[in-house]
Amino acid sequence: MENKNHSRNGDSENRRKHLARCADVLAKYFEKWSLLPGSNQASKPQLAVYVEALIDLGTEALEYGCAEATRMAERFPWPGHIRKAAAGYRAPEDRSEFLGARALDWSPELEKERIERKILFERALASGEIQQEPPKPEVPKKINYVRRGFKSIEEQKKELREKGYLQ
Repeated sequence: MENKNHSRNGDSENRRKHLARCADVLAKYFEKWSLLPGSNQASKPQLAVYVEALIDLGTEALEYGCAEATRMAERFPWPGHIRKAAAGYRAPEDRSEFLGARALDWSPELEKERIERKILFERALASGEIQQEPPKPEVPKKINYVRRGFKSIEEQKKELREKGYLQ
């Protein structure tokens, strides 16, 4: 019976190389983490557990995750800490910087055309071919004032008595 775990095109060799690279990255960080106060020396079986738990991460993502976990950890990082930190990794080809809209890039041809159009517009405006719209008058905001009574209190009471509202 054929072993289906190994393909004929060398995937098992690539997996072994990837395991070795991951182990190298983790070993480097295990050395650093063991120097922290309260940390124990990491063992080879512990390193193997970490490698198996994080095998699906690329080498760069693993390196990034370990660095971030080192920076953020309150104790010896577990694989979950590294995985969570590696989630923020973006490969260099995926990174992009916004350089502005392409249409707004400066070019001498576009600048020359803009100046020519400006001159044509100013000539047309001066000759009266184009009417520039006058600015719209600013509408004042409506302010509600409280109207004061012009009658004294005694006059108001007298009026209310006559109408039957007061005794």
